[in-house]
Amino acid sequence: MTLYLDNSFLNRPFDNPDIKMNKLEAEVLFLIVDLAEKGEIKLVNSSTIEYENSLNPFPERKAFIDEIITQAKTYQNLNQQIEKMAKNLVQELRLDPIDSLHLATAEYSKVDLFITCDYNLVKKYKGNLKVIKPTDFLNYYENPNN
Repeated sequence: MTLYLDNSFLNRPFDNPDIKMNKLEAEVLFLIVDLAEKGEIKLVNSSTIEYENSLNPFPERKAFIDEIITQAKTYQNLNQQIEKMAKNLVQELRLDPIDSLHLATAEYSKVDLFITCDYNLVKKYKGNLKVIKPTDFLNYYENPNN
């Protein structure tokens, strides 16, 4: 199983843990990192993830995400096809350009799951990619044919 984790999810452990969903989603992230370290799943890193993380004003968060993405076995650079796909997503679905780049990169990389804490993105995206919330990951991991 190959996963693309967007930056909203990668930052989740730093969000208010008093909000139960934040805490649960952070635990899912730690599970995914553990599974990646064991070789049970594969993570995809991208120039888009690195670019967005480079804008992170919090050094602790930035270093944390840098550490996680070192687990990725695949790296995807931006290319003309991805840029074209992203522009289409912006026009067709009125998505934010950076979200569109993440989605296009993940779709181009043929990942099994795109995991995000941006619930609006989960609802809006209509394409060939499975875009899910972190809490849905367990179901897909246990039943990959769903």
